[in-house]
Amino acid sequence: MINSLQNFFKLRERGSTWKTESIAALTTFATMSYVLAVHPMIMADAGMDRAQMITVTALVAGVFSILMGVMANVPIAQAPGMGSNGLVAYTIVLGMGISWQGALGLVFWSGVIFFVLTITGIRKILLEAYPADLKRALTAGIGLFIMFIGLKTAGIVVSAPAPSLLAIGSPQEPAVFLALVGIPLTMALMALRIPGAILFSIGLLTLIGLFIPFDGGVLVEVPDQPFAAPAPISDLWMALDISFLWSNFGIAFPALLSLVFIDLFSSLAAANAVCQRAGLVDKENNMINPTRTLAADAIATIGASMAGTSTTNVYGESAAGVESGGRTGLVAIGVGVLFLLAVFFNPLLLVIPAQATAPA
Repeated sequence: MINSLQNFFKLRERGSTWKTESIAALTTFATMSYVLAVHPMIMADAGMDRAQMITVTALVAGVFSILMGVMANVPIAQAPGMGSNGLVAYTIVLGMGISWQGALGLVFWSGVIFFVLTITGIRKILLEAYPADLKRALTAGIGLFIMFIGLKTAGIVVSAPAPSLLAIGSPQEPAVFLALVGIPLTMALMALRIPGAILFSIGLLTLIGLFIPFDGGVLVEVPDQPFAAPAPISDLWMALDISFLWSNFGIAFPALLSLVFIDLFSSLAAANAVCQRAGLVDKENNMINPTRTLAADAIATIGASMAGTSTTNVYGESAAGVESGGRTGLVAIGVGVLFLLAVFFNPLLLVIPAQATAPA
């Protein structure tokens, strides 16, 4: 059995061991597990239940990371994407007035489009046709969009009446000051290449929040129990409105194009970068198993919409596991198992304040 698994995942061929793959899986999980705290908070702004979203996030990241490991045999994990979630919550739902059920329907159709473009080879052709500078600009633009979400969530930037629309928040407020302190803290931990730097920063800021006054109490309340059964996902499971695209085509089609456009670049760029660092490339220096990898990404997006969340992406944080020696799909499978175990940490994740996740 063990020899069969070694042959299937090509452990010896890629110069790795079970121990190395396990350490790499722990490292990747530590670097990307912040999504369990950040993503549900963003989607809650769109009207979705935060506790249920924590469960959905863990399940989607767990199941589809395992799918990636088995299907493509690459050390790449998946989870609901940062950037795509902001687009759904703040632009499509809050900005365009589309219900979150309708937005999930659009996520579903974007996944279908990704899958068709992938298996026909068109997705790779489209990506190669875009100039490298445009791809970099899109990546930077998505990063700036995520940064703005963090500034607003922390209260560093607040709404203002026309014509300015935006104003600087009050740094004198303890909760806002906590978020401001968290930004250089997170940057320093990442610069020092500490495994799980973002997660460590969120945890430390949450602990400090126990002593920060807020709304007549404290910013963080201690939960009654650290572990509990996963919150049911009855309100989110299969709540997507698949027919929304056709019944509201005029407003839905531009939103669908935005979803397709973002994921068209993000997953391939991240997957290619991780494979390059792992040496999992062919003679032309292109990543191995591109069709299987991108198909797993497309299937994950379709599945995520059914489970009740936004587009699932390949995570560039997988490179941390590669740096630890990970070279096979066992890394992705290990990350998936850890995410599935994380569903029992719901009470701890729910007390994390927005000011602690904003620096991420």
